[in-house]
Amino acid sequence: MLVAIVVASGCDARAGDGRKGGRKDTDAAEVEEQATPVVAGAVTRGAITNTIAIASTIEAEQQVTVHAESTGRIVSLKAEEGAEVKEGARLAQIKYDTQTSALDRANTSLSKATEDYDRSKRLFDSGAIGREELENAKNALDMAKLDVRDRRREMRNTKVIAPFSGTIVERQVAEGAFVTSGAALLTITDFNTLVARVYVPEKELDRLAVGQEAEIIGKAAKGRKATGKIERIAPIVDASTGTVKVTISLPRESVGPGGFLPGMYAEVTLTTDHHEDVPLVPKSAVIYDEDQAYVFVIDGERVKRVRVEIGLSDAEFVELSSGPAPGEPIAIAGQAGLKDGSLITLVDYQGNPLAPGEQAAPKDAPAEDTKEDARGSAQDDAKAGEVG
Repeated sequence: MLVAIVVASGCDARAGDGRKGGRKDTDAAEVEEQATPVVAGAVTRGAITNTIAIASTIEAEQQVTVHAESTGRIVSLKAEEGAEVKEGARLAQIKYDTQTSALDRANTSLSKATEDYDRSKRLFDSGAIGREELENAKNALDMAKLDVRDRRREMRNTKVIAPFSGTIVERQVAEGAFVTSGAALLTITDFNTLVARVYVPEKELDRLAVGQEAEIIGKAAKGRKATGKIERIAPIVDASTGTVKVTISLPRESVGPGGFLPGMYAEVTLTTDHHEDVPLVPKSAVIYDEDQAYVFVIDGERVKRVRVEIGLSDAEFVELSSGPAPGEPIAIAGQAGLKDGSLITLVDYQGNPLAPGEQAAPKDAPAEDTKEDARGSAQDDAKAGEVG
């Protein structure tokens, strides 16, 4: 029995060693590091321009709707949409027979008040009446003069006059219509005052100045393009949006029929800064961790996570104010999940492994096998032609 127990124990021990050895092999396989495929690039040097593109609506700073200041029927309306008018020109005439009668009555009352005052003055000088009666006659004369002044103003109000030189962009009434005081008649716009208003982030404020040029391009109406200038920069920051209102004037030759019109949708591009001969990396190479920016520098088969300071940026590149030197290889694609010291393998944009020292073709370039297939197809077509 003792021999049997020893033999059985030995067997169990060997079986246990086998199981233990199997777990070690499995654990080793599980912890084996996998290389992450990345596309390699390099820090370069070049020029970069920082721009801001903001949508805006073209509007006129001097645009008014002319309202009727009298009640009556429009007996003359010479203004039409699109017509240019001069300041002070008569645009329409409202019937003024009622106002004429009122003015005649006021003039009659004034004549009588003047005669009464003159008579009272003579009587006062002779001692026939007292000062109170003279003052009453003087007050009646003053009231008659004020009444005449009011009636003359009502007569003037029957004439619709252009408040400034501009273009009639809308006519709300027709000749013969009856209007009341305050009714909208015409809208006049001065095309010399067309502007585009944009709201720029607060961080860009110190890079803008009055007189700085801005490119304006029509989005819906094609073919509209002009170079405007910053006319005004608001002296306050909108706390709710963190933006500053910037007003950009349009040149006169770019507005009007065939050019920009009030209400048009446009895109305004402001150039805020330009740097020459600075370190540049593709935007895709920069990884952000909260408010910090990093790039992964390739060091053999591994990468180093290096913090960088970002300067200017455009649609494709960002400027490195601090970080890797020009020429250093960096990961520009596939590095999103990397950590400092991660193992990598270099591939092209199609995911094909690269030989040591081989560079990835540009992202938009056709794959090499596609070009080979094209060349083979061309050769086959040529052979087929010879056989034919």
